[in-house]
Amino acid sequence: MTLREIEPIASETPRVERDPDEYVAMQKVTRQIAFEDGGWDPERKERIAQLFEGLAPEWHTRGGEDRLRPTRDALSRGGIPSGGTALEIGSGTGIHTPVLLDRFGFVISVDLVKEMLDLSPRPDRTALVRADAAALPLADGSADAVVCVNAFVFPSEYARVLRQDGYVVVVATSGDQTPIYLPPGDVTAALERQLGPVEAVTSRHGWGTWTVVRRAASSP
Repeated sequence: MTLREIEPIASETPRVERDPDEYVAMQKVTRQIAFEDGGWDPERKERIAQLFEGLAPEWHTRGGEDRLRPTRDALSRGGIPSGGTALEIGSGTGIHTPVLLDRFGFVISVDLVKEMLDLSPRPDRTALVRADAAALPLADGSADAVVCVNAFVFPSEYARVLRQDGYVVVVATSGDQTPIYLPPGDVTAALERQLGPVEAVTSRHGWGTWTVVRRAASSP
């Protein structure tokens, strides 16, 4: 495993500290899903779906340029080629979809929750798909990039749908205070278990963090 950290871009605004009760429990769930067999079972899936169904009507209020900048930075400084097909995991109401369309030729936006997709715009060069990210309705090797912005990491499924030279992009818009968050080392380790040897780069833009992972050049 190679994980390279590049120079962060400092925030122009002070950090608003969050109460750990708002994120610690979900971070534990996020790690279990990434590393543990059975971390994503039907009961947990239903609880998560119900949580986000309730959040859907106000999800659009969680946008803003500050929250978009870490994703833009990951796609730029993370070395992601332009064009191709991106799979957007946990797309919600489509806040980050326009950022992905600036980089990719086509975006497949996936969310578990119908209420989120119902509130999403439908721009050209996109497809909205209601699906469980642990069991994606996509062919093997069909995505040039899998992009997770504040979204769970399902290593085996992302490895399955990713092309051999593809990228996994994991963004946490509030850094280590994001509820759905894995530290860069954990992101890389979890994916390496399925992708084989990997090369990864990580950085921070403002208070958001990002990690970009790809198979090492020598991987078969």
